[in-house]
Amino acid sequence: MMESLGSTKEGSQLSEREVFKNIRNIIVKAPGRVIVATFSSMIERVGQLINVAEELGKKVALDGYSMKLNMEIAKQIGYLKFKPSTIIDIKNIHDYPPQKVIIIGTGAQGEDRAALMRIANGEHKWVKVEKSDTIIFDSSVIPGNERTIQRLKDSLYRQGADVIHKEIMDVHTGGHAFIEDIKLLINQVKPHYLLPVYANHYLLREAAKVAKSIGFSAENIFILDNGSVAEIDEQTLRVLKEKIPIEYVFVDGLGVGDISNVVLRDRQLMSADGMFVIIAVVDSRTGKVKGEPDVISRGFIYMKESQELLRQTRKKIKETIVRSATPGAEINWVYIRNNLRDKIGQFLYTKTKRRPMILPVIVEI
Repeated sequence: MMESLGSTKEGSQLSEREVFKNIRNIIVKAPGRVIVATFSSMIERVGQLINVAEELGKKVALDGYSMKLNMEIAKQIGYLKFKPSTIIDIKNIHDYPPQKVIIIGTGAQGEDRAALMRIANGEHKWVKVEKSDTIIFDSSVIPGNERTIQRLKDSLYRQGADVIHKEIMDVHTGGHAFIEDIKLLINQVKPHYLLPVYANHYLLREAAKVAKSIGFSAENIFILDNGSVAEIDEQTLRVLKEKIPIEYVFVDGLGVGDISNVVLRDRQLMSADGMFVIIAVVDSRTGKVKGEPDVISRGFIYMKESQELLRQTRKKIKETIVRSATPGAEINWVYIRNNLRDKIGQFLYTKTKRRPMILPVIVEI
């Protein structure tokens, strides 16, 4: 499998050098701690930061499960080389002067429980934002995360930290492979099949074009969509016609996937126009309403300022119930409730142009 491509290499190498130069200058001039938020997959960048820390006599604290795991693997296989004494546990950062500490963690996309978000929210056990902190967002914004990231930045700015991100300085280029990287990888690995993954469909197609441009067989390139199934045996790879269901699974309370579409639809209705509860006491012999129906509004109208509408609605409720009950015949309570739901729903829409969820409650006496 192959992750999707970025762009050509030559211009990006210079850009990467300039970016790292900027980050190094920031670390050199920082008056206090430096907190770098980046992707845990950017192993080379983290390695560069650790090397700068060693050069400047600083300590590095890694934070975030994936960050710690990836760095440990990179160290074990020899991809990163650094002195063991350079890395300190996050809980020991206060044993060193602030200007001697660099914290590298996850959360540049505003993930709820990632390290940077916990720091910004004051929920981190060992790290609280200080006005002398310099916080670097070494990341680009993944589409869809714009609002979350902006709220995270605003929170850090409000606490007085010096926040540096791509919009104000070149501190990030990107972590995806470039076209020449993909060509190099294919030539070195020499795979029999190629499955581009992890991108919009057009990027998967573009990755396939890159492979074809260096002579890779088009018959051995497979472009799969989410849910597609590739079956591999000792001889062949083929894509099945059947697909795996990929619908969203709703997690609610203790249940996973146990909330029906009807329940979700009801919640959407209530969130849009609120709910309107009707409580009526009805004589089971005559079908007449005893006293005045009670009504409860939640998220629909403010009852104290809608007395005339409520008066008209109560009158409409009594009329609907009486007309729904046939004198001398057994009363069909299900029919009365359904009729109330329809008639009062229509009535309220004519008056307010909103459609609250109508919940009729009939008390028989």
